[in-house]
Amino acid sequence: MAIVDASVVVELVAPDADDAAPVHVLFDQWDQAGEVLHAPAMLPLEVMNALLTGLRRGRWDGQAADAAAGFAASLPISLHDEERDQHRAWELARRYDNHPIYDMLYVAMAQRLREPLITLDDKLRRRLAHLGLVFRPEEALKHNTD
Repeated sequence: MAIVDASVVVELVAPDADDAAPVHVLFDQWDQAGEVLHAPAMLPLEVMNALLTGLRRGRWDGQAADAAAGFAASLPISLHDEERDQHRAWELARRYDNHPIYDMLYVAMAQRLREPLITLDDKLRRRLAHLGLVFRPEEALKHNTD
């Protein structure tokens, strides 16, 4: 089981994504293992917003963005909306230099479920390295093969 954030999902579904990137390899492993993935209920909105931003910046066209949004919606990710995660996210955001609360919502979920959070947000990963639960896809892959 793992928690995935929007940065990881966008990297997977983006129209210009590299199929050989660690995110793709990791999702393939999870799929083959029947791994259960989790995220806060806001994940689809964050992913759609990132796809829309890419569309507005001319990174891809509307048809490609629509296909990517459909792909993201089809991913087997269990979405959660837990009030206790929201409260914990607030505490974490206040403790860690007012880091964005939406990022801390993923961390709160990872703490509650006692599972790793996989992210491409290096600032978040570095800031919370001492917690031992925030990892880049490459680190998760290395852990899966050890």
